[in-house]
Amino acid sequence: MKNSIFKPKYIFNACVIGLCLGIVLYFFFSKDGLNDLIHSKTEVIWYWIAAAVGAQLLFMACEAIVIYAFIHDDYKNFRFIDSVRVAFMGLFWSAVTPSSTGGQPMQVYLMHSKNKVSIGYGTSRLIQKFMVYQVVLTSISLIAFLCNLPFIIQSSKRIPALIPLILFGFVTQITVTAVFLLFSFSPKLSRKLITFLSRIMRKLKFIKNTDEKIKEIEKQLEEFHTSNKDIYKKPKLLTIAFIFTFIEFIAIFIIPYFIFRSFGFDFASPVQLISSQAFVNLMSGMVPIPGASGAAELGFTVFFGNYFIMGTLKSAALIWRVINYYGVIALTGPFSFLNKSKDEKEPEKEKV
Repeated sequence: MKNSIFKPKYIFNACVIGLCLGIVLYFFFSKDGLNDLIHSKTEVIWYWIAAAVGAQLLFMACEAIVIYAFIHDDYKNFRFIDSVRVAFMGLFWSAVTPSSTGGQPMQVYLMHSKNKVSIGYGTSRLIQKFMVYQVVLTSISLIAFLCNLPFIIQSSKRIPALIPLILFGFVTQITVTAVFLLFSFSPKLSRKLITFLSRIMRKLKFIKNTDEKIKEIEKQLEEFHTSNKDIYKKPKLLTIAFIFTFIEFIAIFIIPYFIFRSFGFDFASPVQLISSQAFVNLMSGMVPIPGASGAAELGFTVFFGNYFIMGTLKSAALIWRVINYYGVIALTGPFSFLNKSKDEKEPEKEKV
């Protein structure tokens, strides 16, 4: 049947939902889980939880600011409220798709349909944003690795695969960045890609006006490469992007520290917990499951096991996931729907 519920994607989605639900129930009801914490005499300091939520909101605000800086640079009709919606759209679709692959395509589509931002330009600017993201993330992860090398070596005795996994994470990040850079700044490679796509499109009989579509792709790619070259003439824009991206990561990485303090603990520094969170992100980012479900929680228990003592580890892991994953889905979900723009006229870019 055409709409059969037994399609692979439906089965996959059902498995992911089941996995997420099972993880939540486990961390809530198992021994030393959140349910035991609620019924114990342990007092949670709620203003630290509020600080953790605030850090997550700061991360989301910085995401919107960076997108606004990149797009408003040429499209002056692109308002900050539009940037917020684009940021929320990206966060939602990144959270619910494997390896966060759905976020950027949906953002490009939204900007094109609602704000008439050229697909080539929008794609270029989001890839530039991704480049900044990767540089900052890799730099923070490398610093965290060097600062916590003794802890990592000690932990690798319990988990032999720990160091190889961390190194594989670094290699993966660098490789992904290199591939994007090669494609972004190599017109020759792009032309080969267009030639390959044109051959496929001509063989697909159901695609009409093939030559026109190929010309449109070529036009968008030309604008894509032009925008990539222009970005290096704008040091102020890149400086803003790097500063707010750095704030983004510090905000998202410091959430476990605030949760740590909410249990009344103070024997570890913010730098230690920020470093541990960097490793969690590094490892869970390699798992091609929406939200890296299972891997994220496992990474949290590995890297934060020495900090959340007295039976608080499972509770901390669940609170952390509610704040930076399930809560994000709930908050951004209402902004994730696409509505066709009533204004069909495409505004011109306003060059400064």
